[in-house]
Amino acid sequence: MRLSTLDRINPFVKSIVILVCCIMMAITQSWQVNVAVFLVWFAAMLVFSKCKIKSLILTLVPVVFLALIVFVSGLFAGNAGVDSDSLYTVGNLESALVLGTRILSYVIFGLLFAFTTDSKEFIMSLMHQAKVKPKFAYGVLAAVNLVPTLQREWAEVNLAYQARRKSTGIIPFGPMFNTLVNGIRWSENVAMAMESKGFDGEGERTYSIETRVGAKDYIYAIVSVVIMAVIIVVFH
Repeated sequence: MRLSTLDRINPFVKSIVILVCCIMMAITQSWQVNVAVFLVWFAAMLVFSKCKIKSLILTLVPVVFLALIVFVSGLFAGNAGVDSDSLYTVGNLESALVLGTRILSYVIFGLLFAFTTDSKEFIMSLMHQAKVKPKFAYGVLAAVNLVPTLQREWAEVNLAYQARRKSTGIIPFGPMFNTLVNGIRWSENVAMAMESKGFDGEGERTYSIETRVGAKDYIYAIVSVVIMAVIIVVFH
């Protein structure tokens, strides 16, 4: 399967660029900057990745709802207890817009990374580019791959309770305890398997995937930072 432009970017470089862009945006207090960042990177995901607009919109629905809550809270909370005929002030409106749109702009960076990054390649890039110890990196990868197993175990435990007509209660402590115990057992098995296969961080070893930083990664980093700087200069 052919990868998109954003999928081919080194995950470590991508994460650093996103961090730099977020820091640049954090030093501004302009809702126009936030909206521009959201729109530009939303469009970039549609053009330079295989993300479908329907999937992005469905993912953003709860985020937009949260942004509206923050906006309304910032709009009216700041005027509480003030003797005024107006429900809100111009200053409150400006602050509320900054807070609400800031959530959208930060989330779009997170979606950019999540939708265009393979977890295995990200772990490999941490080892090769960030020099993270293999023992720690492979442990994180094993934990990530264990999540679907825990989800399946949770569903099976709940089905077992239903088959025996046992109530789990408002807070399902029984299924939670069973899932936790099985998760600890699986993690111990994975740890022993990793040590038996030589994933102990000692000595030299080969890798099935070797990530490298190339010209496309430098171009991506420079273009992203320049676009961010232009947005700040124009809209701040």
